[in-house]
Amino acid sequence: MLDQLATYSYWAAFTGLLMASFIYALEIVRRRPTSRPFARIITALSWVMLTASIGLSSIHHSGTLLNGSNALVLLAWALVLIYFVLGHIMRFHRYGVALVPAGAFLLFVAQIIAPASGQLAPYPELVTAQMDSAMIGYHVLLITFGNAFMLVGSIAAGLYIYQSSALRSKNPPAFLKSFPPLANIEKLWVRVLSIGLPIYFAGQILGVTRAIVVDAQGWFVDIRIMISGAILIVFSLVLFLYYRAKTDTIMIARMVLFGAVLIIVLMVLARALPSGFHVFGAFN
Repeated sequence: MLDQLATYSYWAAFTGLLMASFIYALEIVRRRPTSRPFARIITALSWVMLTASIGLSSIHHSGTLLNGSNALVLLAWALVLIYFVLGHIMRFHRYGVALVPAGAFLLFVAQIIAPASGQLAPYPELVTAQMDSAMIGYHVLLITFGNAFMLVGSIAAGLYIYQSSALRSKNPPAFLKSFPPLANIEKLWVRVLSIGLPIYFAGQILGVTRAIVVDAQGWFVDIRIMISGAILIVFSLVLFLYYRAKTDTIMIARMVLFGAVLIIVLMVLARALPSGFHVFGAFN
């Protein structure tokens, strides 16, 4: 019964995010924000349904391993949550046109690689010694939220680059009038990265600590560990250059996009390479 409710809740959340994505996109194209509350209500209900799906599935399976497709579901959940937090604090509701479709896309991909349709994968019967620790759960949770914040910042940085270039053209697109001012977009991606980077670093610390505790040989030469370190360096350099070196903002925004590429590459590798200490590569 619980697994069926989890499945229904999952697909209800997915359908709701698709509907909200269409409304947000229509709002930007038509430059009419009157439908915005409706889109936000649908998005909120979808997030509640997704939360219910995650909870019901975890209860049914007596725990859910945060790897493979499940990590993508959690990332989608985190993206929508961050969207609501930022929308409430910074009044940037129209970023739903980017973040809500991203959440729907992650849920779709999760089902492609999941062993069962419309629900989270069950906790495996055999768990390696490295994974059998609450520390790993917190590690994945922090890394997921860190990734979500940095991806949100990357989307805003990409929008900043595009809008800056479009405004300098002779005939800028009419829909740019629906976008926030450049200064607000810059404030968004800088603040989001300033929040996401410490969260990501904390997740890394937990992962490294667990690797040392279980004495996993050669854990530091895993390509996924190396890319994770590169991500930390890139975004740390981004914030240093922005706050201290007063470097050109466009160049810094491009560095943010490069960091986003590294995050996506790492997410793919973490689910495609099943060997090594970083066992999140296994497809559930």
